[in-house]
Amino acid sequence: MGTDERGQAALAKLHFPGLGKDGAEFLVARRIGAVGIDTPSIDYGQTKTFETHVALMTRNTPAFENLGDISALPPTGSTIIALPMMIEGGSGGLPRIVTHLPE
Repeated sequence: MGTDERGQAALAKLHFPGLGKDGAEFLVARRIGAVGIDTPSIDYGQTKTFETHVALMTRNTPAFENLGDISALPPTGSTIIALPMMIEGGSGGLPRIVTHLPE
């Protein structure tokens, strides 16, 4: 994440990649069902505008953040089920991801 610090003071020190707004809009246009990323946010670490979140969420396209290695999944055919943790007053929650692989 670019820093081990936590709290408000650490926000300016966050540094990790994310999906750009143009990439998000491209994926939405392709009618993908969801986006997954292995970084702490779908937007890059120091964003203040969260354009990727807006591009996806305003089009009802969920984003799964903090995913582990999903490189073993086939490019098509698997079914991913996301079971979000409910956080009172939160705008999202960490999902438990379950995948059904095709036979």
